[in-house]
Amino acid sequence: MLMEAMAAARAGDRAHARDLLSRLLRGDSTNVEVWLWMSSVVDSPREKAYCLESAFRLDPTNRAALRGLVLLGARSPEEAEKVPALRLPRRGTPAYTATPRRGPSTFNWALVGASALGLVLVIGVGSVLVRLIRPFALSIAPTLPPLSPTLSSELPGVATSTPIPIETRIQRTPIPTELAGTPLAFFVPATPTSTAFLGLTPHPSFEAYGSAVAALQRGDYDQALIFLDQVLELESDRPDVHYLRGEAFRLQGRLGPAIQSYDRAVILDANYAPAYLGRGRVLLQTRPGSLPTDFDKAISLDPLLADAYLAQAAYYSDARLWKTVQDTLAGAIQAGVREPMVYIRLSEAQINSENYTEALESAIVGSANDPTLLQGYLAVGSSYVELEQFGQALWPLQTYVAYAPQDHRGWGYLGRAQLGSAQVQPALESLNHSLALNNRYAPAYLARGFAYVALGDGQAALNDFLQARRYGRESFFLDLGFARAWNLVGEFSEALRNANKAIEGSPDDRHRAEAYAARALIYESPDPPLIDDAVYTWRVLLTFADAAPETRALAEAHLLEWTGEGPTRTPTSTPTPTPPDTATPPPGLTPSGSPPALGTATPTATVTPSPSPTPTPTATPKPPGQTPI
Repeated sequence: MLMEAMAAARAGDRAHARDLLSRLLRGDSTNVEVWLWMSSVVDSPREKAYCLESAFRLDPTNRAALRGLVLLGARSPEEAEKVPALRLPRRGTPAYTATPRRGPSTFNWALVGASALGLVLVIGVGSVLVRLIRPFALSIAPTLPPLSPTLSSELPGVATSTPIPIETRIQRTPIPTELAGTPLAFFVPATPTSTAFLGLTPHPSFEAYGSAVAALQRGDYDQALIFLDQVLELESDRPDVHYLRGEAFRLQGRLGPAIQSYDRAVILDANYAPAYLGRGRVLLQTRPGSLPTDFDKAISLDPLLADAYLAQAAYYSDARLWKTVQDTLAGAIQAGVREPMVYIRLSEAQINSENYTEALESAIVGSANDPTLLQGYLAVGSSYVELEQFGQALWPLQTYVAYAPQDHRGWGYLGRAQLGSAQVQPALESLNHSLALNNRYAPAYLARGFAYVALGDGQAALNDFLQARRYGRESFFLDLGFARAWNLVGEFSEALRNANKAIEGSPDDRHRAEAYAARALIYESPDPPLIDDAVYTWRVLLTFADAAPETRALAEAHLLEWTGEGPTRTPTSTPTPTPPDTATPPPGLTPSGSPPALGTATPTATVTPSPSPTPTPTATPKPPGQTPI
């Protein structure tokens, strides 16, 4: 029955798994493994905590149960350090007893002598073996490479005496999708960041205070308020107790009583930073368009109050003020804040500012410091995707979508990573999932359009690129996609127009070479092909030293096919061919109208012959017969 329950949990049938596990527990409630699996299929955090507590009570050495409790906030990370190592009982060893043996006894001196001689022989042979083996001894690497005590110098205020390359800091195995119901803390050998409430002050004389804190951490806010009121009946001038009441009200959505409690805490102690933070959060909910000054006040009183910086960053993120987000979080790091979430949010801002290398560094620092933070996997994976390191992006994104299956961004990035890794069909599935969750997500339309191009379906690609333009913005990749899609459906003038736009808007020579490859393929598509224009364009492509190796190889192969020329190993600064003064396009280059079912896409460009100057690698070459648009 346990095996069937585990299989049901892996298959996502949580109801069936829960029914089987419940029947098992009714028969035997002392099975730790059953409690652990039950924690993965129940719904509420409170139920999960109960299951994990049950497992931990049965086996206090079970680190998986403790990590799950810490992740849920039911226990503190410090408790994880106190868990004793698992002790295995010796098999066949009788229990020791102090009761004296009765009756006569004899002492076997022969057995003692033989044992002593054997012990001497074992020690001697062991010493020889140790000397022989020691030079060849190997150490086993941990699951996670040890973190350097110092981080990257690109983050302000951090020394870099012994940095570890970012690619090796978080080498972790992707979590299987079928195990997505199991708490993430079970799979990572790290203690998660504490989720304890701010401003907690030990009050050993008030038993109700400890009960209130425990109730808050498990999400029982009504019970927490009852205990906090009991404390205030005895001592009403405790600012931290009023602050915790405010937190309980805020988390219940009762904003008025929350502000009153925070105000009372500030009146009792004007320097109590958590109360300003709490009040600022409530004010931001009531007036979303105005950033409360309480956050700055909280930071001035406690420069290490990470949540205040994160609250400000969230406000600026909603306004898409990415530079301000970066400045805010970099200021937190400069002040000494080291919470992993600060680095993860900084990475998100850097991605939106197109600072992809810095984004990857920040994401890896944050995720490596706390592998149980799910947002870290998205930050790492999306950074790798934007850097076009698609293979590296797969494992963190697969883990992310396993635990956040309703986030369209995760599926979109995973689809892009799969497409970049030549996994076209899996990419289509992921992108379809992303768009089913959010049918206005432009990046998923753009990526799916390229997937259809790879499959040779130009019409489907055009439809997706049109949707990407509708919900997103113009970009190099959108122009490149249109160029390839129009070429597939035989609208060569529109294809050339978009290829020229891609060349004009390319961010660097590597991407410019991609656009030239698209244009050269367009010249080869009509019947008969425009061979001179294609050869000219392939030769221009080879002048870009930063062209991707596969793009350069494609150009060399096509030149060899058309001209018999071998590969150009040393690109020259100026292309050698001189284009013809005029070129008359074949009938296929004059658009005959837009393909059906394309909405607003109506090609209007007509090819007009015009001379073109000799291109250079830094200028955008213009092939014969084409005027850049």
